[in-house]
Amino acid sequence: MNARQIIAILFIIASFILIGAPFWKYELLEANTEKYAAVQLSPEEIRENNEKPAEFEMEAIEPPSVLDTVTKEAAVEKSAIVGQIEIPSVELSLPILKGTTNENLLAGATTMRDDQWMGLGNYALAGHHMKRDTLLFSPILRVEKGALITVTDLTYTYTYEVTELDVVHESRTDILDNTIEPVITLVTCYKSSEPEKRFIVHGVLKETKEYKK
Repeated sequence: MNARQIIAILFIIASFILIGAPFWKYELLEANTEKYAAVQLSPEEIRENNEKPAEFEMEAIEPPSVLDTVTKEAAVEKSAIVGQIEIPSVELSLPILKGTTNENLLAGATTMRDDQWMGLGNYALAGHHMKRDTLLFSPILRVEKGALITVTDLTYTYTYEVTELDVVHESRTDILDNTIEPVITLVTCYKSSEPEKRFIVHGVLKETKEYKK
């Protein structure tokens, strides 16, 4: 086999890798959400994780690349897992991790303030909006008013009802402010053509009960 043939074969292999890269990225992201599911931990571990300090790198958040899904996933710590969020109407089920970082966002939804507790005040969560509408926080763009959102720390399950859907500018950090009323706020990017906008889901607490598997 001469050098020209070897170069041609390498070119074909590289082409297949480039073509398949988005597919593998999405498959890796989906595997991550299952790998970090909260049920693998005990309620005591979840409670300890929620009491640990975390980083909130809002300004440094970037859309994940194929390389990120491999390298940054390795940096996700199970000690960041503090619960699970589910929205049955759009088939969303994701681990919740404490701290908004590029690494944590590859695994699920992330808390957006250090003083957050489920069922108390404004429980704000961020997540990536991907081109595959079943991944990470992409499904929340299909959420409708009246839909139910549940979050659990494996001790209690908190059920919120969606009351408002909104699109705001990224500068609207007031939506993350704590509140007296127990509410939930979900945040994700809106459209790739409008990167400065965020899609927001607001909900109010309707029920708190003991967690059951």
